[in-house]
Amino acid sequence: MGEMTRIEAAASADKAAAARLSANGADFAAGEHPDTARHRIQHAFIMQVSSLSREAADRRYAHLMRLIDRAKEELGHARSASNEMRMAAMQQNIDELVAYVAGHGIRAKLPNRHGESASPSMANLYVLDEIPTFLGEIGFLIDLWYEKELEKVHAELLKLTGLAARLA
Repeated sequence: MGEMTRIEAAASADKAAAARLSANGADFAAGEHPDTARHRIQHAFIMQVSSLSREAADRRYAHLMRLIDRAKEELGHARSASNEMRMAAMQQNIDELVAYVAGHGIRAKLPNRHGESASPSMANLYVLDEIPTFLGEIGFLIDLWYEKELEKVHAELLKLTGLAARLA
């Protein structure tokens, strides 16, 4: 078979494939209807977009909860050691946590500091007895924030699927 006949053979195969076009579009190899393929592709896109949004919220939530756990761990060390270094490390964790949640619009009331009634080195440190309450409150606020983030993902999912207009 010469070079010209191979090209002609390929061209005739292309013509046969073009002749197999149905009224609704291309004849898919698996026999998938074009509407089914469109729905499958839309579904995959919607799930990918919503999972990206959900994954971002999940990562931020997990990071915030790790900060709370680290602050609880430092609280335990600060209570058992009565060491100003441990108390300063705990305070640093709490300050980092408060700064991070403030960036997400969560406002938390910090625990009180010892003030002038304590020694000068302890005056700026938080009162240990108020920290568990603070950590519980901020954990609750983070849970509320996470719930709102999931509501945003849900609303985005409804908008992408077109259900938001039908439900309104």
